[in-house]
Amino acid sequence: MERTYSVTSRQEGDGTPGSRSAAAAYWRDLMTSGGRTCEDCPHYLRITLLNLAGAASIIVWGVFLSLTLLGVLEASLWRMVFHVAGLLVSVSVIVGLRRGGSIAAVTHVAHAFLFISLLGLPILRADNPLAMSLPLIYPAMAFLLLGDIRKGVAGTLLMTAGLNIALALGAGPELRDSTMLLDGALTLTAGMSFQAVVLALYVHHRQQVLARLRAVGEQLSIQANRDSLTGLHNRRAFIEDLERELRRRDCDDRQLAFLILDIDGFKAYNDRYGHPQGDALLKRLASVMREVFSRQEDILLRLGGEEFGIIFRSEDEAQAEEMTTHLLSVIEELGEPAPDGPCDSVTVSAGLYLVEPGSGVDADHVYRRADEALYRAKAAGKACWHRASR
Repeated sequence: MERTYSVTSRQEGDGTPGSRSAAAAYWRDLMTSGGRTCEDCPHYLRITLLNLAGAASIIVWGVFLSLTLLGVLEASLWRMVFHVAGLLVSVSVIVGLRRGGSIAAVTHVAHAFLFISLLGLPILRADNPLAMSLPLIYPAMAFLLLGDIRKGVAGTLLMTAGLNIALALGAGPELRDSTMLLDGALTLTAGMSFQAVVLALYVHHRQQVLARLRAVGEQLSIQANRDSLTGLHNRRAFIEDLERELRRRDCDDRQLAFLILDIDGFKAYNDRYGHPQGDALLKRLASVMREVFSRQEDILLRLGGEEFGIIFRSEDEAQAEEMTTHLLSVIEELGEPAPDGPCDSVTVSAGLYLVEPGSGVDADHVYRRADEALYRAKAAGKACWHRASR
């Protein structure tokens, strides 16, 4: 028993299954700013890139600063300031995102410092010819960070122009003659331009793909939350709609009401006239509901079968009751024959629940109370409505 325990502990500690999962969880937490984003989120690439660049920059600037302080690299005031600034900005990017800072603001700060540092390093490290290759990473970072072709192209052009000016003024690495100067300028310009073109094509294609995916996602969301027959919100959307309206109580002083309707004798209607005619009746009823409750804020639902719901607001309780009475009258006035109902024409029974301000009720409570009122309306002879007690 003890041997098994020790083996398990060793496997979890450094035998990799546990340590690998812990490392993966830590890495994911870092890259997503503590779960702020996920693969399906529109800002996922930008946030993960900012965190990755920030973490890498902390290491790079930390190494530069340490080597400078140790005397391995030549020290100067400007270099020290540059290294400390780079370290602070890198830490600020990661911390800012993790604390819920504006993604756009953090992106602009990171991009601005990236531009300044990549343009300044070849000048500050003019003694190292390889420093001139560092700006070549700029186009990729700019296009992916900004996600904007025009800004990426503009930044690349400015970076290229700045580097060429630095070379021409002799601010960069020492070059033997004008031929080498021209060769360096052409190499930089060609490299930066090629990257800009490739990345512009990539960003353009990615934006088109994301736009199509968003359109498909919106369409699927509409289909998932709409009743295919009537076009009204379906039961799946009901709880979300009602909970949202309940949250709005504190910022809207009007009376919030939920009305549930049920067609009287609908089964007999279907049996007599057939399901196609029954479907036509459901669509006609939905159309009447839209006419009576025509405000943009009114939420009309088909909860299932012949059951409908309406989430609406009124100036007071009396107006909510008046609107309910009016709807039932209009439906009866349609004149649809009722083979088995309380009247010659098709009617509905309804239950009305008025949400009391500050009551703190949830969607499930509202639905139950309205449904109980509907049951009482059915028991009272149908073709009427009852108001739920609070």
